[in-house]
Amino acid sequence: MDKRKEEIVEVALRRFCHYGFNKTTMNEIAEDMKITKANLYYYYQDKSALIRDVISTVADELFGKEEAIVASYTKDLMATLYEILELRASYLSKYYMLHIDENLEWIKGVDMASVIEELYQRDVAATKELFSKSVNFGDVRIKDVEEASIAFVEIMKSLGIMYNVQDIVSGIPNKENIRHILDSQKRAIRLIFEERIIE
Repeated sequence: MDKRKEEIVEVALRRFCHYGFNKTTMNEIAEDMKITKANLYYYYQDKSALIRDVISTVADELFGKEEAIVASYTKDLMATLYEILELRASYLSKYYMLHIDENLEWIKGVDMASVIEELYQRDVAATKELFSKSVNFGDVRIKDVEEASIAFVEIMKSLGIMYNVQDIVSGIPNKENIRHILDSQKRAIRLIFEERIIE
């Protein structure tokens, strides 16, 4: 991504975080950038393309930090999973309006399928790497790392969706749900792994 696009994404991200995707116009982003609307459209033909880049930028930053946690893994799978969940919760809190908007009806018109699939695949790959390391360290028993990684990612996402639906239905974002999501995910990790950890 070139420098100008990075600047646009940064400005758009600030506005999206405050007002959400739907209430933010390209005009407002152009004004924030102190450029013409035509100049903005030179870089982004429509808001959908800008939204995709904003989500990808946030995801890249988050995955970079998660990869560093996985790379530094020595032993203690549950502590590492908790650390990753805490990191995700901090991002969820910081970018809460993006997260809620991601699930709204209007975004179905935005071509997000490829972005969401890519994020899912990256999540599974990172989880697989962590589980593989943990098995190799003799920290945990997992028969099929690939299957376990997919199941784990799906469970974590499902727990998140359960609380997000409340916000979407009420139309009132509730950041307190982030703590509920984190607590539910930690309970699931204990249920899944406590008996599999090798002392």
